[in-house]
Amino acid sequence: MPRRPSPLPIRRLSPRDIPANWLDAFQRRQDVRLVYRAGPAGRQCVAEPFIDDWSPAERRELAREMARIAADGAVLALEIEGGLAGFAAVDPQALGPDGGYRQLKELQVDRRWRNRGLGRALLAASAAAGRELGADALYISSHSAVETVAFYEACGCAPAHWLHAPQLALEPFDCQLELALAAQAVDFI
Repeated sequence: MPRRPSPLPIRRLSPRDIPANWLDAFQRRQDVRLVYRAGPAGRQCVAEPFIDDWSPAERRELAREMARIAADGAVLALEIEGGLAGFAAVDPQALGPDGGYRQLKELQVDRRWRNRGLGRALLAASAAAGRELGADALYISSHSAVETVAFYEACGCAPAHWLHAPQLALEPFDCQLELALAAQAVDFI
């Protein structure tokens, strides 16, 4: 019988664990070729090549946002070989008509560590953190890149039943998804 791999070293951070330069060496770059866009027949795959990356100022702003979330929510980090290989953040603010959603604000894997299961491990840890924060579901505003949406769908995410208007205004091209947090719904590792 094959052995299940040992769990990845995911650690929950406090605000003091997230300095201003926390993301300086993180390789966010994503070479996007195909994206989803809303069309007359629903979601359509279209060619729209671009490079998605963060500027130094965006890295610093995101580090400040992660420190804010870490105070009352959950910022989860996966460090490998002394560096940040991936991170995720669950905002503590209750969302939705009954307050049952918590937003997955970030789920990022350094490009040097992609396609090794780190994203799945971070999403599973985020689901557990969401449950601890009282959520029934994670609200996910997914990048519209086809591979990003495919990742979330492979992990059991579905189109969001409720839409967070401020997030839609901020990222109008994102795909709005949710992950139900029932124990059986998040066993995808």
